[in-house]
Amino acid sequence: MLISHKTLKVYGLISLLVYSSFSAGFISAQSIHIKNLKCEYLENPIGIDNMHPRFTWQIDDSSHGVYQTAYQLIVGTDSSDIAIVKGSISQTNKIISSHNLAIYSGKELRPFTKYYWKVAAWINNKQFISPVQSFETGMLSVSDWKGSWISDGENINLKPAPYFRKEFDAAKSIKSARAYITAAGLYELYINGKRIGDHRLDPAFTRFDRRTLYVTYDITQQIQSGKNAIGVILGNGWYNFQSQAVWDYERAPWRNRPAFCMDLRITYTDGTEETISSDRSWKTSLGPIVYNSIYTGEHYDARLEQQGWNEINYDDGKWKNAIYRKSPAEYITAEAMQPIRNVEEIGPVSITKKNDSDYIFNLDATLQALLALR
Repeated sequence: MLISHKTLKVYGLISLLVYSSFSAGFISAQSIHIKNLKCEYLENPIGIDNMHPRFTWQIDDSSHGVYQTAYQLIVGTDSSDIAIVKGSISQTNKIISSHNLAIYSGKELRPFTKYYWKVAAWINNKQFISPVQSFETGMLSVSDWKGSWISDGENINLKPAPYFRKEFDAAKSIKSARAYITAAGLYELYINGKRIGDHRLDPAFTRFDRRTLYVTYDITQQIQSGKNAIGVILGNGWYNFQSQAVWDYERAPWRNRPAFCMDLRITYTDGTEETISSDRSWKTSLGPIVYNSIYTGEHYDARLEQQGWNEINYDDGKWKNAIYRKSPAEYITAEAMQPIRNVEEIGPVSITKKNDSDYIFNLDATLQALLALR
């Protein structure tokens, strides 16, 4: 006998393992997906300004031995072309690589343009196709801005926050609308009385005399045919620090009264475009935010509210015109990052009135309960 009974058992075990591994690989192949596709580490971003954006993806499969051997990046302006793996702008060759990050190197991107993209990945030498994703360019250079930097012209030591408003007409049927806004300081943006976005403390901190960041919003649903109103509130943030700080921000070389620059671009269904920009025609006034500081919070006097200030048909006859300001920095770049948002609300367990002006809000039990859950 050339092969012993014990040897046959070993070979049988090896055969079983090989068959099991092949079967597991075959089953896994049916469940492999390409997921978490991101451009500039964001999902379907709008307003990006990187001429060579970065694309990332992940392989979704829990089996062992699954690996990417190659990929192909497809980018274009027609989603139907991308769906059939045909890039009208850029289509790379099959790139032998396990990397899940690709940098765009196709035709020069155009500002204010929506692009579509997808990835073909070879996983265990079998091709898989990702879903179609998108990204939209914004201001690709400073020259793309039409708006001017404006402020209320008040002294840097004045405590109340400046309010701004502008009315305009959208005379035709609207296809899409975007708001691009940058500020030296902080801002809140309103369209027809409604606050836009869920960001907090935008734009993010920079060295304001070198560059400022702009944020892009899709406001298609907020713009109505006919009359519209824009409202902007500016805060000091790190730009106009009005109290003493550890790192001497109150003596920063960029310090000044807050200012902003904005373009609201509307594309109509007939293909024409219109831009409403920040300029001296905007009206400005002080309001109920009588003090604001990135360190010590906000003081709000409800007696100074001006109801409807950010809506149409508001009487702004007592408001003054904004003034032009020089741009605080040479560069304005996109805020391509996850924003600060409200993610949790903590309510008091009790409120004790001490007198007509002093109250004690007890958050202790609520905070302890939240900490216990973590």
